[in-house]
Amino acid sequence: MKRLFKTLLCTAMIAAAAVTTHITAFAKDVKIDVSDAKKAGANEQSVSIDKDEFDLRRLSKRSVIKVAFETDEFDEAYPPIQMTIQSWDNDTSPNVDEKGGVWAKIAPAEFAETTAKFTYDDIVKAYGTSDLSQVNKIMIGTPEDTAPAIVKAVEITECKGELGFSDLTIDCSEAVEASQVNPSFILNYEAFDTTRMTKDSRIIVSYTTDGDESKLTKPPVSIIMQGVDSNSPYADENGGTWLTVDPASCNDGRAIFKYQDMVEVYGTAEFSKVDNLRFIPNGEASLKVETVEITDCMPEENGTHASAADDSSTAEESKPDDSSEAAAATESSDNSDKESGSSVTMVVIGVIAGVVLAIVVVFIILTKQSSQEYDIDKRRMVSKKKPKNKAKW
Repeated sequence: MKRLFKTLLCTAMIAAAAVTTHITAFAKDVKIDVSDAKKAGANEQSVSIDKDEFDLRRLSKRSVIKVAFETDEFDEAYPPIQMTIQSWDNDTSPNVDEKGGVWAKIAPAEFAETTAKFTYDDIVKAYGTSDLSQVNKIMIGTPEDTAPAIVKAVEITECKGELGFSDLTIDCSEAVEASQVNPSFILNYEAFDTTRMTKDSRIIVSYTTDGDESKLTKPPVSIIMQGVDSNSPYADENGGTWLTVDPASCNDGRAIFKYQDMVEVYGTAEFSKVDNLRFIPNGEASLKVETVEITDCMPEENGTHASAADDSSTAEESKPDDSSEAAAATESSDNSDKESGSSVTMVVIGVIAGVVLAIVVVFIILTKQSSQEYDIDKRRMVSKKKPKNKAKW
């Protein structure tokens, strides 16, 4: 019986450990590829990390950005490297310049001769808000009046995982058969916000056409990225964009468009002012869009589209002062992290309690059964009779 109890207890401990490990696996460390890092002189950048490579929204309050580097000369009184957060056309940070951009410099919380650490709290403080959705780039380089240095490694700890990423199927019931440059289907930002796309995203289109694909000189379907008040460097004099993206592959009624190709055509990964995607024929044959699937998308609440129809004066009037906005955003982030941590803790406690309760019940049943025996005459379980002591002669 004791052996059985020990076995059950060990099983419970293993189960509890497995549950805890499974839950903590949601946070992970991310290593950044810095193979293209260069040696930076004073106030220059050694490495640049774009948003599509690492989105700062994945940082948790416990995250630390660890940097390994080499410097020509080390002085323990001065940080040998610094981090810079870059954002343009920003309306979330109170630290914007006159052009609407942010260039926030951050000193390491700790540093030694070859290593440095940057914390989440310092990043939020320098940026002015915990809403990091409009950060376009992280750069690591050298401060002014310091020796040249080169970044050798970057690791970001305790990141939120990409478990929220999902594939979306778009409703194409309003698609029509189109010819020339008329769109077969228009996907507005209200139906899908392109800022939800990630570096692994693909737009997969199934279509029908009256042309012989083997004889067409251009792909049967292309996408136009259209915006009115665009932040693209390729926008026209009025700020509009009408930029055509060709598929990475296209045959047998199926076309695949890659996120990286869209970034290249648009000129930036900041899609917050892309108002719609237009699926158009090539002018040689008709096109009817049948289905559209977009892979590896962030959750809907992560979308950051800035509608050109928004009235700027109204937005300015309703905008809180900088300090209250930063405080509210930080408080919201704190509450979110607390609720998340509390939920995880309750799950762990609940699972462990359930396992322990099951063991106690099983132990009681087995103990009770071991003290009983089946009486054939009475046809039921009865208490075992204790043998009488043998008489002493």
